[in-house]
Amino acid sequence: MAASSHSRSWDASIAKVGASAMRLAAMKTLQHLETSRGWARVVLQEGELHPGDTPVEADYDAHHKFASVMNNHVASAQLAVEHIVGEEKILKSPPTVAPGSRIIVLDPLDGSTQWMMIRTGHCVSALMLLADDTGSLSVESAVVVNPVHAFTLVNNSLMMGPTNGSSDGDIVLTSCLPDTLEEPSLAITGFKSKDRGSFSTLIGELPGWSCLSIGGNPVTPYVIAGSLSACVTWRPQYTWDAVGILMATYTDAVVGNLDGDRVTGPAFAKVFNDVVMTQDARVIPPMIVAKDLERFEAVVLAMERARQKFGPRFGTGMELDLNSPPQRGDA
Repeated sequence: MAASSHSRSWDASIAKVGASAMRLAAMKTLQHLETSRGWARVVLQEGELHPGDTPVEADYDAHHKFASVMNNHVASAQLAVEHIVGEEKILKSPPTVAPGSRIIVLDPLDGSTQWMMIRTGHCVSALMLLADDTGSLSVESAVVVNPVHAFTLVNNSLMMGPTNGSSDGDIVLTSCLPDTLEEPSLAITGFKSKDRGSFSTLIGELPGWSCLSIGGNPVTPYVIAGSLSACVTWRPQYTWDAVGILMATYTDAVVGNLDGDRVTGPAFAKVFNDVVMTQDARVIPPMIVAKDLERFEAVVLAMERARQKFGPRFGTGMELDLNSPPQRGDA
């Protein structure tokens, strides 16, 4: 029993080292982005895949910066990170991962459109996955780091601290902060023309709610740590897009799909373990994160009514493409 206890303690310690290394890499990446002028769009080569928005130079620069910090970290040999994959690096073939080694799934500039527009509303999102004796992967830790706050999920606990400060002062987040605004609030991506009609229809079903037309990892943690009442995603997502949702499942936030089916941390985390990013594969369904059951059910009902009013293109991102049928997961 003593050996088993020692092994669990060692694994927990290494997990914290990995989370700390990713947090440092994210901080350095954000500092690099403060002075980046890489807003030129990147032209993809034939057959080259980039999920999400059309990439800009800053996307790739941020990926290289994050990878450089991880590769030069004092614990790099101990962590044995074999691959850093994600939005800026889709592998051509499934990776071979040795038992005890790790993969990082990364979006180094999550919210690149907001970054290009106003240099805010972005973050670095990353998952670290550990390979067991059979080579199967499982989530070990995760970070969402914006220019102000760092959110870290490790050893089944979610913590929050200042991005540019020591993790010694991090607080553990187990419960959502209460609503402190006069009106409940919802965050959902709606500033692009392809989502405008769906966004307008949805907010029409939430009278008395304030609505923020930005979503995803840059805002999801603030359902727990801020006054944001709820957030929702329109379409299926990649694992790196849903790190904030995963974090929420380890608190008392209510998390579930658009049909109202709720999920919890350990069960939901299993969806993130299939990380062979060799194609355009979104495995995380559209989700709702809410402070409490009342807010969650209100958003579920509003989404259903808006879908019925708007029609089959609701939330598909294909509102303006009248010649193409809506497709699941189109972004």
